[in-house]
Amino acid sequence: MARIGSTFNVWWSETMPVEKKFNPIPLVLAALAIFIYFFFWRVGEPAPDLARSAPIRAALESGDPQTWVAIGDSITAGTNSPFRYTDRVEEILRSRYPRARLEFQNAGVPGDTASGGLNRLERDVLSRNPDVVFVEFGWNDFKNGVKPEDFESDLSQLVGQLKAGGIPVIYLLTTTQVDVALANWKIKKRNAIIRDIAEENDCGLIDLYGYFALATQKGSSLDDLMSNDNIHPSGAGQEVIAQAIAHEFIP
Repeated sequence: MARIGSTFNVWWSETMPVEKKFNPIPLVLAALAIFIYFFFWRVGEPAPDLARSAPIRAALESGDPQTWVAIGDSITAGTNSPFRYTDRVEEILRSRYPRARLEFQNAGVPGDTASGGLNRLERDVLSRNPDVVFVEFGWNDFKNGVKPEDFESDLSQLVGQLKAGGIPVIYLLTTTQVDVALANWKIKKRNAIIRDIAEENDCGLIDLYGYFALATQKGSSLDDLMSNDNIHPSGAGQEVIAQAIAHEFIP
């Protein structure tokens, strides 16, 4: 950027009359910063899909038993965090719905991929007859070099089996961001696949990547939200995930 500014100033000095000279570089940099902020980083909190969650909210309100299951990798398992987002969601929703009889079961397995989740779906999810299922995969697929088309196929099959198993409400979770630009670029590509699958199968979508970006807008840093390995959410990061999920069920 310094070289660009120097070249620009030389050109400006040679082409502008002396009495009209001024340094345009601060204005250029300010405009660039505004562009990046509004078009790349600004993320607003999404409105909950109240139509999708209406029957679940009614069950929570009335005290009908509810079994939820989250299937995923170490992020769901709560690696490097003092608690798991599933436990916090239970606490938040029981506070909001005093009559709720909610059990949010955790089927997170560290190191797992969408393919691994597909292989254990019957044992860890369908056999529990859940009312709601949350699916969180993508990080290990990305880290292990699984081709995007294979990830898409595995996740699509997993969602298809959930629907065939009669699961009434399914939510897909996007992958959280990290403090590495190249990794985030690849994560965004995987998240685009997750979004497409959610839309094609009429599943809910909880954009964890967006919620983490929103948290940083509000003053948190990624160092706060991530543990020391820069992969697994810290307790603060798990809290962001829990609040994002609970947000879908609180009008």
